[in-house]
Amino acid sequence: MMFTSLINSPTRRALALVAILGSMTACSAWNSSAGGSGDAGKPGSGPPTQIAGVALPDGYSLDSNRTIILGEGDRWIGRLSYSVNSSADAMFDFIRREMANYGWTEVAVVRAEASQLTFLSGGGDRVASVLISRSTLYGSKVDMTVAPSTGSTVTSAPRAAGNRPR
Repeated sequence: MMFTSLINSPTRRALALVAILGSMTACSAWNSSAGGSGDAGKPGSGPPTQIAGVALPDGYSLDSNRTIILGEGDRWIGRLSYSVNSSADAMFDFIRREMANYGWTEVAVVRAEASQLTFLSGGGDRVASVLISRSTLYGSKVDMTVAPSTGSTVTSAPRAAGNRPR
């Protein structure tokens, strides 16, 4: 009898409501900090403002803990990690098809359990390596690494006659 009156008491209901609202607020704060700055990590929000020049699917979710970008626009380098609710096979087809629309040329492709695609930029000065793996339940994870091409290094000045490397 005493227990029933505690459960039905207004104080008990108020405490339960405070606990529920507190946990919802904590989840909301965690979710906004996990997504990075602004709308970058929210599905369908488009690429972060400093990312351009690569194929990104609609509805992707940025993994801000694994993403590191240096530079901006279509000259950025680094690793862009995200997940998407499309199968790994669909992502493979999407990236293979859409990277050409951004001026990238396919260099090497391996379609497997974990697929790897490699592209060279139109100017030949950057390489994009894309690793696509299946998520545990559904969807896929994508790691896109963009780096300067080894062929884009500054060439040395012509050597004077008689000067040979030792």
